[in-house]
Amino acid sequence: MLVVGNMIGVGIFTTPGRIATLLPSSGWIFLAWALGALLAMCGALAYAELGAAYPEAGGNYVFLRESYGRLWGFLYGWSAAFITQSGTIAILSVGFTKYVGLSTPWVVQLCAISLILFFGMLNYIGVKVGAGVVDAITFMKILAIVGFAAAGTLFGNGHLANIFPIWSDSAGIGIAAGLAMAMIPIMYTYSGWNATVYVGSEVVRPERTIPLSLILGVTITAFMYLLLNAVYTYALPVTQMKGVIAIAKEASGALFTPTAAQVVSFFIAFSVLGCLNATLLTAPRIPYAMAERGDFLKPFAEVHPRFQTPHRAILLQMGWASLLALWGGVDHKNFYRLLDDYVTVPSLLMNALTVSALFYLRRTKPDLPRPYKAWGYPVLPLIFIGVVLWMVVNEVHQDAFAAAAGLVMVSLGVPFFLYFKKDN
Repeated sequence: MLVVGNMIGVGIFTTPGRIATLLPSSGWIFLAWALGALLAMCGALAYAELGAAYPEAGGNYVFLRESYGRLWGFLYGWSAAFITQSGTIAILSVGFTKYVGLSTPWVVQLCAISLILFFGMLNYIGVKVGAGVVDAITFMKILAIVGFAAAGTLFGNGHLANIFPIWSDSAGIGIAAGLAMAMIPIMYTYSGWNATVYVGSEVVRPERTIPLSLILGVTITAFMYLLLNAVYTYALPVTQMKGVIAIAKEASGALFTPTAAQVVSFFIAFSVLGCLNATLLTAPRIPYAMAERGDFLKPFAEVHPRFQTPHRAILLQMGWASLLALWGGVDHKNFYRLLDDYVTVPSLLMNALTVSALFYLRRTKPDLPRPYKAWGYPVLPLIFIGVVLWMVVNEVHQDAFAAAAGLVMVSLGVPFFLYFKKDN
């Protein structure tokens, strides 16, 4: 539920319209989403071995530190804690306000910060409390998606003819380039497939639970995504999907009534809350793990004596995300561009580097206890790395400035790394 809750946020309800702009027909669209699922599974299988070998808080930070050294672990940890994860929390909280119809900047800011504080405190008072909320919201989210698909198929005003033509090569940018560009937002929608590794130290029987949670979480989410894309295509022809941001709302309006479209908007807002809570559960474990190993301020390694949570790290994440939400509530377009365009290339490279740690650790630490060994090794991890690098090259070709800016943002962590290294 943690993996599914992290993955199913707002992307699947907005991204398909953008994918329809890049790809010319339903067959290519479904292929792109299936490739995204396979890529996420390749990554999940690799992370399953790493997570079972290092069942500790921190996820990628721990894996990179143990394989390539403190610097690479630190650069991932600092960029995740202060840019990507905090930015995601702010985006989700501000995004919720848009789906419930709030537009006044100070109201958006107040609502977004209140959500961050509310769900942050739920996770502050106990991981079981936060996880229980994740379970409940995610379970209801799955039921709602399946119910929406069933109602649309049985009672909706859709047409099977919308699926045709299945294969078309009329895309102006070419199929290969279109697929590469489509994979960026698709993989952003699939992000969260590694959620369990961030809370490895708090997982019961991690050698079994971490691999199972990643594999089952990706499988369930992939099925939900393909199911929703089938409903969208049944409701609207690909030509009408192109460029539509509120694709779920548009599809429900076509299948049912405008009133149903409004209901879908509230459901998306509900889905955002589930993803927000799941992110607030996992994200603070990164600065906590860094502080525990001397790569961040020591007080943030403290565990609450009563609630047994990294309470100071949670407060840090809440506070920083709230500041970002203040900015996002006023200038959300530039804020989204910063977090989406600038962070894409560094995030992809860090994921590829983390999967490559599987090869490095197999070679340098052959005696490391591995309760689970990645299925498909070495082929599937190589596929993951190769496809991610292909996406990076295409992204650099499309927007070299954004890619360079993202790398500069990550490199700004080097002075902080040298400071903490000096003190240890």
